[in-house]
Amino acid sequence: MRIITADNVADFVQGGALTVEEGWTMAPSALEYARRNGLSLDGSGAVAAAVAASANLAVVTVQGMDKPGIIAAVATEIANRQANITDLSQTILAGVFVMVMVVDMTGTASYEALAGGLGEVGRRIGVDISVRLYSVFEAMHRI
Repeated sequence: MRIITADNVADFVQGGALTVEEGWTMAPSALEYARRNGLSLDGSGAVAAAVAASANLAVVTVQGMDKPGIIAAVATEIANRQANITDLSQTILAGVFVMVMVVDMTGTASYEALAGGLGEVGRRIGVDISVRLYSVFEAMHRI
């Protein structure tokens, strides 16, 4: 099976649509590229590849009073679990730290292991960390 990644996804775009040919699958990074660039998915192969890619994504939210080391602690746990941060937004509002990340869990042992590890980090550093499967998060916001 050959994989479309963020590095080669542009080769599969024609007329604003991402086409996934037989024998190819899509990495979560390619799905993120398609979403960021407003590409439509052309054909059932592209839709199936997108569904498979999003199954390995999680949305991680972090919130709490700002203090040094929050990003470092969360990112270290994600890396230690063999996951990859594919997108991140962070801000501080009136001293409240808020961060949202999209994490590719392809290399992790399980969603539960990642969520459990991040939950422990949150308790240790005094912030709230929520981990949701991307597909669930996406469905919640479609209703």
